[in-house]
Amino acid sequence: MAKKPKTNRFSITNEKFYNFIKLTIAILLGLALAFVVLCFVSKDPVNAFVTILTGPLKKPRYMGVVIEKFVPFLFSGLCCCLLFKCGFFNLGGEGIFIASGLLMSVFACNEQLAIAGVHPAICILVAAVSGGLLMLIPAFFKAKYGANELVLSLMLNSAYLGLGTYIIKYHFLTTTTSLIASPDYQPTARIGFLSGQFFQDYHISITFFLGILATFLVWFVLYRTKLGYQIRLVGTNPKFADYAGINSFSLAMKTNFIAGALCGIGSAIQLLTQFNYFNWTGVNSPGIGFSGALMAMIGQSNPIGTFFASFFIKYLEQGTTVLYYSDTSVPSEIVAIIEGVIVLLVSSTYFLRRLREKKLLKEGLQSEYRNDREAK
Repeated sequence: MAKKPKTNRFSITNEKFYNFIKLTIAILLGLALAFVVLCFVSKDPVNAFVTILTGPLKKPRYMGVVIEKFVPFLFSGLCCCLLFKCGFFNLGGEGIFIASGLLMSVFACNEQLAIAGVHPAICILVAAVSGGLLMLIPAFFKAKYGANELVLSLMLNSAYLGLGTYIIKYHFLTTTTSLIASPDYQPTARIGFLSGQFFQDYHISITFFLGILATFLVWFVLYRTKLGYQIRLVGTNPKFADYAGINSFSLAMKTNFIAGALCGIGSAIQLLTQFNYFNWTGVNSPGIGFSGALMAMIGQSNPIGTFFASFFIKYLEQGTTVLYYSDTSVPSEIVAIIEGVIVLLVSSTYFLRRLREKKLLKEGLQSEYRNDREAK
């Protein structure tokens, strides 16, 4: 009887190793293209490039900004990670960051809830539940009537923005400033840094550990539970999932609610750690809801990969900010170039495909030859 050939885990024929190599080369090519751009816009491109890569390490507060700002991006990325695994291309996270953040702000401004330690938990819970419910709207029409969830979610983003603007202007407007903003949050609702010089210097709050916990839980659900297996099966082959007796509608509702809840938590964390009130020009200005999809793509829809992708992008953004202090000629959009190249190559089915096919064919022929010899 012919023996089954062993698969080398460090061979490009191994799918996990292939994806790792693909991502690594994509990152290197993105950085190389960024350096080429620096050669045209900077007087000292080598120093500029080194500053982008090492700038956040120069001072603890620089790295602290990275840690503080990457957590909301992480939750947005985990949201998209779940959706992509289930076969949904839903970009409703942008609107949920606005709508759930606004609803959470109502509770954050409430004096009756001003109980230290409890107030932030209530606000995060409200944002999570509202985010989950809002994410069900495009999911319902997709699962029930086959509507295009991408178009529907983008339309809802605009609707949430318009409705939120109306509510703030006429029902929730502060009287202490001319901005279109909510009243100030109660001090008990704000999430501060943990006590201790180290945590203060690196801007580490309880939300950082909450992000690590959420990453582990999403990974555990996807790869160690029956629900996660069903999510991955529906996302890979929905017809086979129907034949296997999986209720696709119920699964879609569960997955989208969890994803929306993660997005809502990200919105609450961003507001309660980085802002004192809800304001359109401050909250969600980088487009965190849309950026979450990029984080999930770079992380290859893996929660752990999404964690490192979110940190990596925010690290480069902070490096660009540090560089701007000494070289104002370098645009901050240079990080977007790196992002775009990485996403383009990682999501491409043709990148490195021929190399892998040749290796598969070669190993297949060698395996067949060994089997023939053993049979003789």
